[in-house]
Amino acid sequence: SGMSAMEHVEQNLASADASDVDVLTDGELELVAKVREQYSQLCPIPCTKCSYCMPCPSGVDIPGNFAAYNEGVMYDNPDEARESYQWINEDARASACVQCRQCEELCPQHIVISEWMPVVHGVLGEGDPYVCELP
Repeated sequence: SGMSAMEHVEQNLASADASDVDVLTDGELELVAKVREQYSQLCPIPCTKCSYCMPCPSGVDIPGNFAAYNEGVMYDNPDEARESYQWINEDARASACVQCRQCEELCPQHIVISEWMPVVHGVLGEGDPYVCELP
């Protein structure tokens, strides 16, 4: 996901060539699991900004909205995230999402974008409290 140049493909192939099954120790696997858990708590919407969901037919900047939301959690600074949201063009904010779900078919992370957009707008645009998972 997110490869946009031949150099990216070559780097990924080189990485795959250097890897093998059972290369990591039990301790390393445990560390990876801990990091994954911590990261998922800090980044509630698992958007990688690959932009495969774009362009949105309604003009919503899906990765931009998700980035503003996640950064509010990650840096424990909801006020700054809400300010960032205000800088997003009003037509591109989460509030412009019409829940067509076209983007969801394209998302390699399988994010339920149409359900997150009202949450993102509620938190960043209306001052609702942050949530780290969908109700």
